[in-house]
Amino acid sequence: MNASPHLRTLKWSAWLGWQIESNWADLRLFFLYLVVKPITGSLMLVCMYYAAKSASPTRVPSEFLPYVYISNACYGLVGTVMFGMSYVIVSDRENYGMLKYVFISPARFQTYMVGRGLARGLEGLVGGGVTIIFGLFVFDPVRSAFTGGIDVLWLAVFLAIGSVMLWSCGMILGSAVLNMHRNGMFMSEGIAGVVYFLSGVVFPISMLPNWLQVVAMSLPTTYWLEGMRRSLTGMPNADSPLGKSPFTEWSNWELAGALTLSTAVLFAFSQWFYHRNLQKAWRNGKIEETTGV
Repeated sequence: MNASPHLRTLKWSAWLGWQIESNWADLRLFFLYLVVKPITGSLMLVCMYYAAKSASPTRVPSEFLPYVYISNACYGLVGTVMFGMSYVIVSDRENYGMLKYVFISPARFQTYMVGRGLARGLEGLVGGGVTIIFGLFVFDPVRSAFTGGIDVLWLAVFLAIGSVMLWSCGMILGSAVLNMHRNGMFMSEGIAGVVYFLSGVVFPISMLPNWLQVVAMSLPTTYWLEGMRRSLTGMPNADSPLGKSPFTEWSNWELAGALTLSTAVLFAFSQWFYHRNLQKAWRNGKIEETTGV
């Protein structure tokens, strides 16, 4: 297979996605937005943590702040990519009326979606990195969590596998939106919220009811976030409430293996789901259909 058309499509769709996300604004102004938005979102969780600690000092350990802060920063990638790739369908079809022209053009349609998602992923990556750096300078508990150093090798491994996982999730949501009206974008936001709740972002999954823990353990994002936290701050102390996680006895190899296996299943399903929904959308005229302003 000739890779050149795919690389060309990826390059220009990522460029287009970046321009649309920045609204063709000055790069310095958009970077300011990328800095302010994720930091203010994380500050809400920080305020919630200190409010809970003030109300019940003995029941809220200091390890919870870096746990919540880092998890939320990393989850920004999940939200931006999953929502971004599905919103491409809605915006190009409903707002710009260009989806049908992209579809019949020489551009590779799935690669086009990936490129647009790549632009959103870059936004999430920058936002997450800036948020963590801000936390290191401002909050002592976050800074103390990094004293063991960052495991760069495992961080690269989990980012690489996580990229495929996020691509697969985005393709599933984008494929579903192909056969939905413009309100399909709310489905992506809703699913992102459910995954946020079940993946152990704001509290360990050990605090969930047993039946919900089973659901949480079936999500690739749960393994990915655990791997990202370990890569950045290491394993939690055994005497900490965070040390009672179902992953306490898991090694990094086992965690990466579970993430790889679940991602492989998710990727295979995403490709089948994409081709099935694309054929259905083309057959039913959904690619060029608009449903109002």
